[in-house]
Amino acid sequence: MITSSHSHLNIRDLIKCTHYIRYDEKYIITHAYPATGILHITNNSPFFITGKASMRGRDRGRYPHKYEEMINHLFGIENNRIEVCSGSVRGRTWTSSAALSSLNVKDSLSSVLNLSSSSSSPFTVDINPRLNPDYVADAQILDDIPNGVFNRWMADPPYKLSTARKMYGTELPSPIRLLEAGARVCKPDSLMFLLLGTSYQYHPKGVKRIGCIAISVIPNNEFRFLNIYWKYEDA
Repeated sequence: MITSSHSHLNIRDLIKCTHYIRYDEKYIITHAYPATGILHITNNSPFFITGKASMRGRDRGRYPHKYEEMINHLFGIENNRIEVCSGSVRGRTWTSSAALSSLNVKDSLSSVLNLSSSSSSPFTVDINPRLNPDYVADAQILDDIPNGVFNRWMADPPYKLSTARKMYGTELPSPIRLLEAGARVCKPDSLMFLLLGTSYQYHPKGVKRIGCIAISVIPNNEFRFLNIYWKYEDA
């Protein structure tokens, strides 16, 4: 657990991989393993990690190949995590076809959340019930999920209005509203990962932006941006 003030955060305290290369005493450099690329932290901005990575894309809105593995390599594996706008990500109730809706969530949500200690699958949230998430809900609100449940939050919302309407029948979700809802359901010292089509600097109170990694998705050479945040306190 990081106990220092957010204004004195050194992101190396959050990074779990140990393979650093110091360059000219001004940079800490690490590989974007197992993806291809280089990430770095400067001595002038020890709270921020940036760089570029290259990954092969997947269809149906799925994460690029080696995306999650890169995050786990950098920051460690976390089982107690929530995945919003989850799409085809398999959650804790995926095999049982028992997705929760707001009509029955109050009776069943606690039992699904309690699987965090025994399941490596995330708790998934999506507004489209056909994708069989653990919880059918608007990720901008996360109704009925208590405060301070998770240790990690991940999101990959649609980047285009046409995609949002085709896949979900909705308008584009608001990144700041996604972050606000995510911060509420996460504990202090949680990491938050938001994959967007752009760099996104805004963040809620009690949350600090600590990284942005540009991802080249091949073979189409489209760019995505992994925006990384750290919740340091309850707002």
